[in-house]
Amino acid sequence: MRIILALFNFLAFEAAWFAAVSGGAAGRGGLMSLAVVAVVAIHLFLNRIRLRPELALILAVTLFGVLLEAGFMGAGLIRYAGTVEGQALPPVWIAALWFGFGTLPNASLAWLKGRWKTQAILGALSGPLTYWAGVKLGAATLPDPGAAGALFAIGLAWALALPAIFLMAEAISPVASRAPAHLS
Repeated sequence: MRIILALFNFLAFEAAWFAAVSGGAAGRGGLMSLAVVAVVAIHLFLNRIRLRPELALILAVTLFGVLLEAGFMGAGLIRYAGTVEGQALPPVWIAALWFGFGTLPNASLAWLKGRWKTQAILGALSGPLTYWAGVKLGAATLPDPGAAGALFAIGLAWALALPAIFLMAEAISPVASRAPAHLS
């Protein structure tokens, strides 16, 4: 059952990611972010016994992610569709993606707990790939020239960010085992 819930969490987040990013590319990011809100609502319902710590983790990851994205934007590493030059904060659909990402550490990514090197490697590889996918979907642009450098910098940041997120999960919403107990 745990593996099914973890798989559901992963697939639901991926579907919501695609909806929000596609919506962002089409100028409907706010509306399409409701898919992410639905994923979080289901996650919290399935984890209602641990509701407060899970919600606290999701909110902490959201704040962390918004600040990270603001740093990326401020450094000129990425520009999201619908933003204006000099905009300090990412669009709402990016914040929504981080809101949904907060469900993953105690769920589909629970297998990564305590594996700091694996977290860093996964962050370094999957971070830039995710941003590249968003660019290919038309939701963002990378600096031209300099796209490779921007993706490299994003990868370095994600190599640190993913372990930091797991440290937050451990501190805010610890789960007894590495295996996902719920959809969380």
